[in-house]
Amino acid sequence: MLYLKPLSPDDGREIFDMLQEIAANDNGFHNKVYGMSYEAFQQWTAEEYAIDSGNLPDWMVPQTSYWLYDDERPVGYGRLRHFLNDALREYSGHIGYAIRQTERRKGYGSAILTLLLEECRKMDIREVQIGANKDNVPSNKIIQKHGGCLLRCSGGKNFYRILL
Repeated sequence: MLYLKPLSPDDGREIFDMLQEIAANDNGFHNKVYGMSYEAFQQWTAEEYAIDSGNLPDWMVPQTSYWLYDDERPVGYGRLRHFLNDALREYSGHIGYAIRQTERRKGYGSAILTLLLEECRKMDIREVQIGANKDNVPSNKIIQKHGGCLLRCSGGKNFYRILL
């Protein structure tokens, strides 16, 4: 069974191990945990949980971070921004996600996007912006499959809009 689990300060070794399989810049998705020690990861989860709980710097927008689980195994990492500021509108979007290397090409990219779009609906986000590197063919196909309409191409990235 596939489901999203929100990031928690209690997340442990299984999440840490998964994040070591996602590069620091994985096709445009930034994973700060890659290469970190486990102790630094524990501090990171506390800081990210504080951000997800609304304790964020002025330049950030509210967000929620999720782990994609297949039964009891974490297979992906997703981030949902609750709205866009000018910088996010120009360079990013509402949704970012990555799947651990050993679980790619198994349908998890499509699954996490489906589940994140369901979260968008719950938050009443009806116009979702999402980007993918132009050369990341699988991600572009997944976004298009989910109703993504190309808005623009900029800086080696395709930006799509999905209407919910």
